[in-house]
Amino acid sequence: MQTIDLQTTEDKFVISIDKNSVDKEFLLDLIGKIRLESLIRQADFDESLEDLGEEIKTDWWKKNKDRFIKPQK
Repeated sequence: MQTIDLQTTEDKFVISIDKNSVDKEFLLDLIGKIRLESLIRQADFDESLEDLGEEIKTDWWKKNKDRFIKPQK
């Protein structure tokens, strides 16, 4: 058996992975990332959402940076 085998059907990808080649926790983490990517694509966010996120992070950092970096004298 190959380490990883990919078969394609009409509506699915079927992946077989040799148990001895991949740690179960790694595989579960990878599946979680694939699920998250699928949800993100379904949400179909536009570019303005990313701009809003950057604005929120910038504002937060301006208000909180002194908690993490002591001002120089």
